[in-house]
Amino acid sequence: MAEVTQPSRGNTPSLATPKFPADDHTPAISSPLNPDAPAGASRLSRPPAREQREKRDTLKKRESTKGRSGTPDNYGQKSSKAVPGVPSPMRYSIPEPKLSDYEPAKDIYFTSHEPNPFITPDGEHELKRPLDLAENKKGYRYTLCVADPLFRHKQFYRQSDTRPFGPRMSFNDSDKSIHFSASSGRIVTNEKGWRMSKANVCAREGTSYFEVKILRGVPRDGPLVPSGGETTPQPHIRAGWARREAPLDAPVGFDGYSYGITDIRIDTIHRSRPGHLFHPSANKPKATSKSSSASKNAKSNKLAESLPTTDDAFREGDILGLELTLPSLSLHRKVVTGMYNPAVDNFASSHSAPGTLDPSHDIIRDRIPVAYKGHMYFEGMDYISTKPMETYADRGPFNKVTPNPNHEEASLRSLPRSSLRVYKNGKLLGTAFENLLAFLPPASQPSAAQGARLGFDDAMVGYFPAVAAFTGGVAEVNFGPEWWAPPERANGAANTDRELGEAEGEMKGVGERFKEQIAEDVLWDIVDEADFFVQDGGYAAEEAGVSGKGVGVGQAPGMAKRVANLQEGSE
Repeated sequence: MAEVTQPSRGNTPSLATPKFPADDHTPAISSPLNPDAPAGASRLSRPPAREQREKRDTLKKRESTKGRSGTPDNYGQKSSKAVPGVPSPMRYSIPEPKLSDYEPAKDIYFTSHEPNPFITPDGEHELKRPLDLAENKKGYRYTLCVADPLFRHKQFYRQSDTRPFGPRMSFNDSDKSIHFSASSGRIVTNEKGWRMSKANVCAREGTSYFEVKILRGVPRDGPLVPSGGETTPQPHIRAGWARREAPLDAPVGFDGYSYGITDIRIDTIHRSRPGHLFHPSANKPKATSKSSSASKNAKSNKLAESLPTTDDAFREGDILGLELTLPSLSLHRKVVTGMYNPAVDNFASSHSAPGTLDPSHDIIRDRIPVAYKGHMYFEGMDYISTKPMETYADRGPFNKVTPNPNHEEASLRSLPRSSLRVYKNGKLLGTAFENLLAFLPPASQPSAAQGARLGFDDAMVGYFPAVAAFTGGVAEVNFGPEWWAPPERANGAANTDRELGEAEGEMKGVGERFKEQIAEDVLWDIVDEADFFVQDGGYAAEEAGVSGKGVGVGQAPGMAKRVANLQEGSE
């Protein structure tokens, strides 16, 4: 039988046996199980880690903030590293000042109301509305400034003011519907709904006092009974103390940032919730013994005799007095930083030296000079409403937020032994509020989304005298020292009757606080100039001739000659 020949498979492809490099799986380090590991053997190195990308703002966000806060000065940032851990104000790249910027601030232009001008009831003053002013809104705050050749390291600009000088209602920190007396700035009115005006001075510690006279409001013979034929509502006035976050298109006491008093019924108003005046002596525990009970009744009868009993409204011609008591800034900082201990930080020791300068507390003012309609302003980030405060002001039925000095939220911490007391025509009516909310940062915060640095105090955070007018209400404020109806403590007398709930310390008019505020503004302008002088090299840089880098990243061409001419002219 013939043998079957298998067909050749030489042309059939076959799978080759893979060959791996001998050192692919060779351990990098020799061991007893593998003594012959080559010295140079190593595992395949991993690919290098991907470089972290820099996070940048979107184009839309950059366009919205372009030209608003300016470009930070890189030179100032590098120089600030010489003093680590010490905060310093921001410096920006700005153009050199014009010769007109060295002139004093121009007077504000006022316009009359058309077609019928606003005249005070006595016919002596016409109330007008200021024009072409930068309003404090949308998270920004504006303060008049002027160029000064003596402040070349802080870019030549310092804070200024315009007429009328002195304590008054602020034209920039008032609703645009408010009309003022152009000569004094202390009479306000409004033809629309509730609109607020704040003063140009704030209270930060101690006891402050101011008066409000009702020129047009509730009639002397009592509130009008609606007949159904009225064309306009009855005018009203509310007064109180408000913080910078309080809205201007609302009355005093609208939210948690202000405390107010109504003209009808003399109700307290806070978070749009009405309340009643009270006397701290009535809230103390009842006495147990007969002798102490008799003493208690005698003091209560004395208090009842000293307080009026027929006051049911602030009418035209009445004078409303508001006394605000705040603890010292040192105790205030303990509260907002969570270091307050009621067993140790008693009010007497913390309030023994009000007005003293605390070296550990610095004032940082991030401001950029901008021009607006013939005026130069410092533009800075303003404090805005926070989420915890919005929750606190919610009028829902289940809102049980209760501020206290040790609250977990800094904005909801209250100040111990702070109070707001009310006077009518010089006579004490009672206490409206106690344990007012704290205001020092971090209790007050600017908008971080707009590029603001958090946690800094700009020396103008506090409680401002505030007046709100409704449909033609007219009020005049008095910041002292000559009072229309001076209370017993307005002459600087210290507290002697603790039963009335008065805090220790001397009562000062808001006008006296204004003088202190001006001195503080000048002081911090000088401190900022000295800070930047050191950052620019100090006297060594002066001798080398490289000083004056306050304008942008270097001294502008021709600026030295202009400054020399201005200095010669001032001499």
